[in-house]
Amino acid sequence: MKNLFRIAGLMLLLGSGWAVAQEAYVYPHFAEVQEPVRLPGGSWTWFPDADLSRSLVDGTVRLLGVKELRRVWRNGTITFFYGGSGDARLAYLTRNLLYGLYYDLDVDTGALVGWAKVRNGLGRPLALRQLTFVAGEVPLRSGAAPVMAKSVRSMPLDAMAEEAAPVPQFSGSGGGVYRYVLKNPPVLEPGVNELPFLRGATEPVYTWRYRGGFALGKLLELTRGYTFEAPAELAAGLVNLRDHGVFLGQTMLRDSAKGAQVQLWLGADPEGKATRRISVLKDERKEKAYRVVTVVENPRELPVRVEFEEFFNARETTLKLPAGAERTPRGYRFVFALRPGEQRTFAYTVNLRY
Repeated sequence: MKNLFRIAGLMLLLGSGWAVAQEAYVYPHFAEVQEPVRLPGGSWTWFPDADLSRSLVDGTVRLLGVKELRRVWRNGTITFFYGGSGDARLAYLTRNLLYGLYYDLDVDTGALVGWAKVRNGLGRPLALRQLTFVAGEVPLRSGAAPVMAKSVRSMPLDAMAEEAAPVPQFSGSGGGVYRYVLKNPPVLEPGVNELPFLRGATEPVYTWRYRGGFALGKLLELTRGYTFEAPAELAAGLVNLRDHGVFLGQTMLRDSAKGAQVQLWLGADPEGKATRRISVLKDERKEKAYRVVTVVENPRELPVRVEFEEFFNARETTLKLPAGAERTPRGYRFVFALRPGEQRTFAYTVNLRY
């Protein structure tokens, strides 16, 4: 009688079109799904449908919790042989469940929201107890598993998660990846599902930057962007920037540890310019020397952070820098702030030997 109730419950789930799984670890190009199973002694047969079979990654189907002895793929089924019985987990990698991520940053409020776009290509809703987004470079080199004939897929009898989902919590980094865990997520419908995976508060600072080689020209154009301290571990992704509802542009965020400085660059600023006066102190074939005076003015009504990072291409470089500037292996770096309407002049001398 107990088995009859179990079969009836399974048929009810099949008829509803739901695919129930306990956990999914979703990567940018694939996912690992883990489903609870109750194993009889000795062997158990799995009936994946044709769409899932075609998406399986070769060499990644396994049973967790028992000692596997062998597997047989035959006529649309996979039969597992193992020692023991009882509760276990069926795990497999599928290319039909994947995600991409992006961020929205409101620079006026500092609100940062990370969004995961989960593509469910399994052909049915997927209800999970736990959804983990794994961010970072995770190579996948094996191909698809053997294609099998269409058949009915077995399912465990777990309650479906239907409650509204909270924002995932960062669960740590390991093996070179970041993990964000979402408990009791909403059902992942077939198609693309967008879920927030991170909400953080930042303090973006408007920034001008010059980064390049030594320039003899009288005018330097500065790149505009925003810098802030990462409020959490941030996985690499596209960022949409807005200021009081106005779209400022898109740029890419690199993987950033919590507390690291994030730099988002958007391109040229019509007002972001620096003027230079260059005096030649020595001009010989194998040695040249210059005195460089740079002037930067902030015409904006808000403060601006300014970064100069200049490189010199010479066999030997000798620099005399202004206070606050730091020497780098190939040149110097100088960072300072300008109040609204403020002007800053700094000078350095450089001797280049070729």
